[in-house]
Formats: sequence, C-alpha cells, structure tokens
Amino acid sequence: MPAPHDSLRTATPKPSIRRTLFKSVIGIGLAAALVACDSKNARTATPGTEGSVTERVADVTRLLGRTAPLPTPLRDAHFVEEQSGDGRLGPSDSAAFYALTVAPADLPAWRAALAKSTTWNHFSNDAQIRLAAPKKPQPWWVSAADAGRLEFFSPHPLTGRANGWVGIAPDGRIFIHTFTL
Repeated sequence: MPAPHDSLRTATPKPSIRRTLFKSVIGIGLAAALVACDSKNARTATPGTEGSVTERVADVTRLLGRTAPLPTPLRDAHFVEEQSGDGRLGPSDSAAFYALTVAPADLPAWRAALAKSTTWNHFSNDAQIRLAAPKKPQPWWVSAADAGRLEFFSPHPLTGRANGWVGIAPDGRIFIHTFTL
C-alpha cells in the first residue's frame, strides 16, 4: 500500500508541466494586454457639429438637453469630442468641448441654472485644465487671453459630468469642457 503522500504526488503535475502551464497563461495574458492597449485603432476625435447655424444649434441643444432643458435658446453652437483609446479592453477617456452663443441678456438665466463653485472637482485650481483646448485648434474655442475673463461654474447641472468646467464670458459666449479619467 502506497504512503498517503505518494497518492498526492501522483495527482500533482510535474514541476516542469506547472512551469510550462504558468508560462502559457502569462503569455496569453500579455498578448491580450497588448491587443487591448493597441493605439492604432484608437479614435482621437469625433466629428463635431457641422452644417448651418440652425443644424449646429439643433445638434448641441439635443446633446445638452439630455440632462436638463437649456435655460434659454442658443444663437450658435459648436462641439467636438476627443477620445483616447478605442473603447475596447484597454483604457479609454474622452474630452468634450462646446462653445455656445446666447444673448447677453440671457446670461442671468444661465448663471442661475449652473452651480457657481470654485471647487467643483479636484481639478478646480489646475491652470492646465482651465486652459484645455481641442487637440486640433478650433477657431470657435476660447483663447488663452479670454479664458482669464471667464466666470467658472460646475458642468454637472448642464452635462451630467463632474470633471470639467463651464466658463461664461460677459459677451454671451459660454464654453464647456468636460472629461473622463
């Protein structure tokens, strides 16, 4: 009759088989990680709003109106979204940029609809976030000089996103930047 430890030994694979199996699992895992993080198929930008003023306003009103009705009608609007990663297995983040134009007389309604805050998220004092811009420069996006004159609000009431900002200029321009991490 074999000793009890001998019966266990026959059920356990040889050390060389275990090493081979371990190497195979690691190899498959590394291959999957490389495929998941492949940036060749990464989408970098979503075509933004195009067309006439009426078409752009309708598109952006529909996008922003999913969270809550807009405080007042828009006179003009632009939008572009950028995505890093392909949205499959690997990491994927996005950044959205909106530029709205409303009547200056409508700005009090916009301010009332937004949550005035200086600490809306942990990036509130980050100058780089406040100067964020689309990777492909857009003529409608806020200039660095104008960014210093914006009154900042949380984007959450308007977009449903916590990260980013809404900047209101005194002339009726409203800029929105949101992003995911």
